[in-house]
Amino acid sequence: MANKKIRITGGQLKSRYLSFDGNDSLKPTKSYIRETIFNVVKVDRNMNSLDLFSGSGILSAEAISRGINKSTLVESNNKSYIRIKDEYSLLGIDNYEIYCIDVLRYLKTNQAIEYDLIFIDAPYNTNLLEKSIILLDEFNYLSQNTYIYYEQRKKDYNQKLVSIITKTHNILKDLNIGDVSYTIAKIKEK
Repeated sequence: MANKKIRITGGQLKSRYLSFDGNDSLKPTKSYIRETIFNVVKVDRNMNSLDLFSGSGILSAEAISRGINKSTLVESNNKSYIRIKDEYSLLGIDNYEIYCIDVLRYLKTNQAIEYDLIFIDAPYNTNLLEKSIILLDEFNYLSQNTYIYYEQRKKDYNQKLVSIITKTHNILKDLNIGDVSYTIAKIKEK
């Protein structure tokens, strides 16, 4: 398999496609899950997002298409990093930053911790999702953000993640579709 395509589902770039390498183990977030995310999270021009384990870049592209001010993407795979930059250039997307760095290292060293929306789509068969959420909590990202979205394989559902998230956020959606479990949470009112 060479290139695969995934369609943006809403906003200015609706129906445009992003290409990604089908040989990689990328598993872009499915369109119906992205629709759910953006039905729950109403993005606007004042919001910024952090996209961890960016992969194909579809979550940030979707957020940008729907009007988010800026997205910061973190992707450690150099091939995916270059591909996102190329695809965003083809789509005319320029309101983003992308870092080719290990996500855990980024979370420990990044100075800007205020993001309105955080996406986490860590590779399956790893403990990177749990480690990322622990670091988000430890380094106060969670207390500085509004919405968080993460997904995991349904058979690997980790209740500990909900326990961490609910210290600062209310769970809005915690659902399974196919073999994917996904969670959307919003910061608790103060």
